Amino acid sequence: MCFIFNTPIISGYFFVLCFGWISIKKAGLMLSLYKKINFWLQNNERVAIATVIRTWGSSPRPIGAQMAVSENGAFEGSVSGGCVETAVIETAMDVLRTAHSKHLKFVVGDDDAFSVGLGCGGKIEIFVQSFQNSGAQKELLDRVLAKETGLYVISLKNGVSNNDDSFITKREDCNKLPAEIRGKCLKINASLEFSSPEFFENSKKDTLFLLPVLAPFKIVLVGAGHIAINLAELATILDYEIIIIDPRKILATKDRFPRAESIIPKWPQEAFPDLNLHKNCALIALSHDPKIDDPALEIALKTKIMYIGALGSKRTHKQRVLRLQKAGFSEEDIKRIHAPVGLDISAKTAEEIALSILAELIAVRRAS
Repeated sequence: MCFIFNTPIISGYFFVLCFGWISIKKAGLMLSLYKKINFWLQNNERVAIATVIRTWGSSPRPIGAQMAVSENGAFEGSVSGGCVETAVIETAMDVLRTAHSKHLKFVVGDDDAFSVGLGCGGKIEIFVQSFQNSGAQKELLDRVLAKETGLYVISLKNGVSNNDDSFITKREDCNKLPAEIRGKCLKINASLEFSSPEFFENSKKDTLFLLPVLAPFKIVLVGAGHIAINLAELATILDYEIIIIDPRKILATKDRFPRAESIIPKWPQEAFPDLNLHKNCALIALSHDPKIDDPALEIALKTKIMYIGALGSKRTHKQRVLRLQKAGFSEEDIKRIHAPVGLDISAKTAEEIALSILAELIAVRRAS
């Protein structure tokens, strides 16, 4: 149970006192959230969106986390571990009534540490605005749904519409922003694959929030066996885009991989020319068959792909290394392959192995 109330102790903030545990729907990532926003808009429902723009101390949700609220009170996403969602939804409904954006600031007390994951003295600041199916927000929505990149710039002003928001897709657009932030904009825009949201404020009281729009992380699974089935299911929970490649048509089917973005029943050397493999991708060889796995690994090693993994024992990998060396790859090249793939958690079942692989992939992504 949570209580949220104004306090004279800290002006402009809400004080949050929570007891016990609130169970809320886990936040979807950007694509899932904006699919829901699009669904509401297509059904002529007005929508508000709340964005975490600053945090102090421990926080259960990172800067840039978002929650959308429809005029009927339905919501998608999360801005905290549960305690502040009710207040945010109420504010979102008020924003929809008035068409005026609002700031919310929450201070979390001692009793919240166990209930929402915020440490003593933790604070979060949230900006709530209406979401319009026009202008910069329309471009944001279209870009996310098309899985394209860009930079959404939110003008953080209380009581205004979204007319000052902008969406940046090329370097020249950064010139529209205050001089102090152009360099930061150029930096973010040039490396959107790994950018983080940022809060900006200058001496003129211009306050902006830079929200990078990233294409979904792509995982190419070569081999359509049981481990691939479980890995695809786990990865799609994180909104990773899954592509299955396996020339064995009896395995590479929609029935076995219902959530895969693409299933290509071809040999890797035939399938890969049509794929746009870039740094924000992973390739994992799972077939246990060198005739299938080796060509995929050879192609991946010639790209800047972030993560390359290969199933098999240490002895199997030694034999693989010899084959790759014979194919002309250096020791440094071959070291890019994570093999045996996955974190060592003594995994035995296909489900456990899939979990260990995904955990290792996440660790590599976060360390990059």
